[in-house]
Amino acid sequence: MEKSLKGGFSHHHGFDIVNGMDLTHKLMSYIMPILNQRLTSIYSDLISQNNYYLNQIRNLHIIPEISRLKSISEFIKGIHDDIQEISKSDRLSIANLTSLQGMKIDLKEIFHSAIARLEQLVIPSNFEPNEVANSYLVARFSLSNYIVSLVFECILSGNIDDNSVIRLESKIEECLVTLNDITDKLSGSLEQLKRYNSQEIYNINFAQWSYSILQSTNQINNLNNQNFNIDQIQYNTLSYFDINLEKKRLKEFMNSRHSLINNIKIIEDAS
Repeated sequence: MEKSLKGGFSHHHGFDIVNGMDLTHKLMSYIMPILNQRLTSIYSDLISQNNYYLNQIRNLHIIPEISRLKSISEFIKGIHDDIQEISKSDRLSIANLTSLQGMKIDLKEIFHSAIARLEQLVIPSNFEPNEVANSYLVARFSLSNYIVSLVFECILSGNIDDNSVIRLESKIEECLVTLNDITDKLSGSLEQLKRYNSQEIYNINFAQWSYSILQSTNQINNLNNQNFNIDQIQYNTLSYFDINLEKKRLKEFMNSRHSLINNIKIIEDAS
C-alpha cells in the first residue's frame, strides 16, 4: 500500500492485476478522506493564526483587498472543515482545486500590492504608522495563506508522494524566507526613520531661537509620536516566520502519510 503514494504497486500477493487494482481503488477510496483529514489538520493552527492577522487589519482604503482576503480565508477554512467529504468526490476535489489555484494568483497579487505600498510608506514624508502596519499585515496574511494554499493544492490533487512533498517544502521555504527578508528590511527602514526623527528633534532643540515655542513644541511632539508608533510597529506588528517550525510541520505531514498506510492490514476472507 505504501507504493501507491510513490507511483504504483510492485507486489500483488496472490491477486491478479485486475483484482489487485480494484482492491487498490477501494482501499484508496476509503483511506484518502481519512488521510486528507489528518494532513489538513496539521495546518489548523496556521489557518487560525492567519485569521487572527486578518482581524487586526483596519484600513478603509483597502476594503476591496480585505474583502477578497476574507473570502479566500473562508474558502480555505471550508476546505479544511469539509476535506473528508470533498475527498470522496472527484468532481468536488477538482472544483475546489480549480478555485484554489485561482485564489493563489489573487493572494500573490495582493501580496505584491502591499509590498509596493510599504516601500512608499517608509519614506519620511509619507510615513503613516497605521498604513504601514496594515500593509505589512496584508502582506503577511497573503503569503501565509498562500502557503496553506500550496499544501491544500497538493492534497486535493493527490500529489502527496515524496517527490511532490519535497518540491512543496522548497516552495514553502522560499515564501518564508521572502517574508522574513521583507520583515528585516522594513524593520531596518523604520529604525532609520526613527534615527532621522531623533536627529530632527536634536536640531530643533539646538536651534530653538529660530522657532516659536509653539512651533518647536508641536514639531517635537509630532516626531516623538512617530517614534512611539515606530516602536509599536516593531514590537507588536512585525514578526518572523519560524522556518524550523514550518519544516517540522512538513515533516509531520510526510510522517502522517507513511504511518497511516503502514498500519493498514489486508486480511484474507477465510469464507
